[in-house]
Amino acid sequence: MHLYLSGASPLHSTFSNEEGQVIYKVDSPIKLTNRTASIRRALPNDLFDGEDTHNRFAHLAQVEWRVVGPSTIRQGGEEIETKTFFRRGGWLGRNRIFTAPDGKEYRWKLGHRTSTLVTNDAEKKRVARFHPKHYIINPRPASFEIYPGGEDIMDTIFITFIYVEKIRKDKE
Repeated sequence: MHLYLSGASPLHSTFSNEEGQVIYKVDSPIKLTNRTASIRRALPNDLFDGEDTHNRFAHLAQVEWRVVGPSTIRQGGEEIETKTFFRRGGWLGRNRIFTAPDGKEYRWKLGHRTSTLVTNDAEKKRVARFHPKHYIINPRPASFEIYPGGEDIMDTIFITFIYVEKIRKDKE
């Protein structure tokens, strides 16, 4: 699934599919300390029995980056510290490794301008990738791509992407 961002920043954009339907909305006001991203997801059309489902969204998660103390992810009434959910890996601990609800380990590889999610095994199969906005050569909007192997854990991939993208951007 390819999701296109309404702006250049994943931390403050809507994410729409190829047909233009908004799937996720992320809002994270810029603050000097403790920035929080609110993530909402489009509700399935079959919940509304033929009603207009445009602009029907439910709270999915919040990610809070703290200046002092561990950052947190809140989802489904639970709160988990990111230092518990993720472990560091790779060159200088730049990557983030986590176990998804499917029981498999995944690794966010934080590159210079992009983040890529791969399975954390010998195969290192690509699961998701952020494509930054191109302005001059071959202009295109920013997009986030979830490959077929990741669609079953799409919400987890998306929430973790929002978390690691701020980490990656701060290290640029």
